[in-house]
Amino acid sequence: MLTVTLIRHGESTHNVLALWSGCTECPLTERVTQQARAVGAYFADTQFTKIYASPLPRARDTAQAVLDAQPTPKPPHDFTITDIREQSFGAAEGHQTCVREPGKTLEAHFAEGKYPILYESEKHVAFPGGESVEDLTRRGEKAVRDVVLPHVVNVARSGGNEHIALVSHGLCIAQLVGAIVRLGGGTWKRKGPMVNTGWVRVEVRVQGEVPLQVADDEVPAIEVTVTDEGRTDHLEGLVRWFRL
Repeated sequence: MLTVTLIRHGESTHNVLALWSGCTECPLTERVTQQARAVGAYFADTQFTKIYASPLPRARDTAQAVLDAQPTPKPPHDFTITDIREQSFGAAEGHQTCVREPGKTLEAHFAEGKYPILYESEKHVAFPGGESVEDLTRRGEKAVRDVVLPHVVNVARSGGNEHIALVSHGLCIAQLVGAIVRLGGGTWKRKGPMVNTGWVRVEVRVQGEVPLQVADDEVPAIEVTVTDEGRTDHLEGLVRWFRL
């Protein structure tokens, strides 16, 4: 079986100020150290096969805390996975999120330097220079093919177990989980926003007798289950949480 644990990064100043963050390397708050240490300690007894992370500092630093808490010998890691960085919001990054003004077009908002939260039906819409939800979905699919599928293939070939961690961003994690579930032919939609350093877990079970002979890019018959969502056990005692 392959277990995939997806962890959201620690708190940034943009989270606190309700600014569009996206791919901006925004400053981290003092609380991020507490959160990162807490999530690292929580997973200290979980032996990861490999730890992956977005290269953005808020994800990379959180992943480093998870790695630091792992037993020796430390698992291999790669904190340069650009396909699991957050959705790019282009010109909106660093600006305040806001609600759309009635009767005003998006273009009119943009011309005034205002970037309202987009509607659920506007998955094809992007802020100037940014990515749409549809763009992020495609990137999530690619990340799962490039990062997760090789581990699925390893498990199918060996009949063993692996457990990987992906430290990413709230919106991107939702797309990654959906893409993993779709590998098994299912569908999934997150229940709500993720808290900083909150985590989700997905189990991928290879069907039939293993080991199997599968090609590197082949998806074997699998059953995918989201076993945990929005977990924040490690944050008990920390007062303020932020969601996105």
